[in-house]
Amino acid sequence: MAGGERTEVALDAEEAWRAAIEHAAGCPACRTPGAVCETGEQLLSAYEEAARLARAAEGI
Repeated sequence: MAGGERTEVALDAEEAWRAAIEHAAGCPACRTPGAVCETGEQLLSAYEEAARLARAAEGI
């Protein structure tokens, strides 16, 4: 990718990361060490998958 172009999968990964961070910032369970938040875990998993797909699309 030349000139900092962003692929759709890279944008999806960024959106998933933003959703996970925004949730964690407002979620008491996510901010408590040792606590479990099902929503936070799902958002983090969605980000991990999107990031994996973005890396694959970029050939990394």
